[in-house]
Amino acid sequence: MDQLIAGRRAWWIIGALAALSAFAGVFTIQPLDRDEARYAQATAQMLESGDFVEINFQDAPRHKKPVGIYWMQAVAVGLLSDADSRQIWAYRLPSVIGAMLAALGCFWAGTRLMSREAAFVAASLFAVSVLLGAEGGIAKTDAMLAGVTTLAMATLVQLRHDGGRQAALIFWVMLALGILVKGPVTPMVAGLTMATLIVWERRMGWLKPLLFWPGPILAALIILPWFVAMELMIEGGFIRAAFIDDLAPKLASGDEGHGAWPGYHLLTLSALTLPFVIFLVPGLWKAASVLRAGESEAARAVRFLIAWIIPSWIVFELMPTKLPHYTLPLYAALALLAGLGWENLRSAPRWSRYASLALGIAGAIALTALIFLAVTRFGGTQVIAWGAAGIFGLLAAGLMVEVFRRRAFSAWALAILTGLGWQIMMRGVAIPSAPDLDLSRRAAHVAEQMIAASGNTPEAILSSYTEPSLVFALGTDTQLLAFDVLASRVSGATGLVLSIEDTARSEADLIALEQIESGVCARQEVSGFNYSRGQETVLIVRLHNCEQGG
Repeated sequence: MDQLIAGRRAWWIIGALAALSAFAGVFTIQPLDRDEARYAQATAQMLESGDFVEINFQDAPRHKKPVGIYWMQAVAVGLLSDADSRQIWAYRLPSVIGAMLAALGCFWAGTRLMSREAAFVAASLFAVSVLLGAEGGIAKTDAMLAGVTTLAMATLVQLRHDGGRQAALIFWVMLALGILVKGPVTPMVAGLTMATLIVWERRMGWLKPLLFWPGPILAALIILPWFVAMELMIEGGFIRAAFIDDLAPKLASGDEGHGAWPGYHLLTLSALTLPFVIFLVPGLWKAASVLRAGESEAARAVRFLIAWIIPSWIVFELMPTKLPHYTLPLYAALALLAGLGWENLRSAPRWSRYASLALGIAGAIALTALIFLAVTRFGGTQVIAWGAAGIFGLLAAGLMVEVFRRRAFSAWALAILTGLGWQIMMRGVAIPSAPDLDLSRRAAHVAEQMIAASGNTPEAILSSYTEPSLVFALGTDTQLLAFDVLASRVSGATGLVLSIEDTARSEADLIALEQIESGVCARQEVSGFNYSRGQETVLIVRLHNCEQGG
């Protein structure tokens, strides 16, 4: 492996693996409800309006998160596409870059904490891991947050090894970018790590370069202009929206139905960290052995990784609101522990290998079943389902065999193939082969065909199907309405109107149904699955008043 990881080659390989993993599905998966479609639509409106300060989803202010990811998406779309094209892949490119930064930051930290070989294995496995690759292909904050947070933590590693002022400046820049992307997460992870190490080691001299005055000033110059502009524009509404309306509910209860008991993140770990989970328990064994052996450079490295993981993990587990990606900024440290496990695979006790195999097998079974069910449950064919699930399952089985045989290099190679196999089979094959999940784009395609056939532009596009992906597909002027309001607007219209009716309506709405059936000149049903609500859905697309369109 020495030739493989020599010089800059290691960096290029890690970056390429992260890009390959994230790009699977970037061009083929539909805009996802609800967060991705909201982010993409708000960015499109920035480009349409030329207002890059205030964040809106249609007419509703979207002040829950800072502006960082919207600006990054706007740059990508402005350079490679345009708002009118509604090409979701362009909005996803910053997340691809974020995944690459996270993997490269993992390697940068690892080169100081362990052997270059172990660091390369850790970073390459992190690059193709399930959660990082998936988030790297979605147009929202979490992959970029993982990228800047991992780089910030890597600079702290450099400071512990006499990194000096240059590392301190990079830290402040990454901290500021993390705040602009998702508020308090990066400062929390970095702050808890530093506080834990200060208490544990009873020394803090290594943090002195952070006091170098240009660093905090540079961070303030990155953060404050937009925050001040927003506070002035909405008269203090941003702070209230970000901390009282968004953060506080997450700390108080399971916000938006995303509640779970402590232990949730541990239970999902085996699937979300595949393939590096297969080396994690031997890595934990090695870390414990190093700490028991007494003070050494290896012990200092292990203490840093533990301080990076455990305090923030406890916070995420104690928060009532839980989503799988919350712990992603900690995954690079877990991957580095897995790198230690890979390096010591032959010497690790049998129980640690068997425990890791059990975790890996559990995760692989869950992911294989997910591929199969995604295709068969949502309109795909059995051939694609068996083929995609079978390919991933065989790769995962080969990985388990090589770990059992303690063949480190072939186990690493199969782990890379397993990680890429998951991304390609799930995001590149299974989801695009499940048409029932692509309800908004299919309804929008039908609507566009009806409008083109009429030869006129509708005066209004009205929908009682209120998922954000439909707005992104049809445009900002699409009006999301309650069914009775939609029916009233249709009946009162004098020109061409397009309506999309979600048939999952209440009995009271049946009275309004008679109004919406009048003046219909084109009608088509689109059936599928609304995964945001977890229910089968039929949409009725209608064009009204064709003879009056103009």
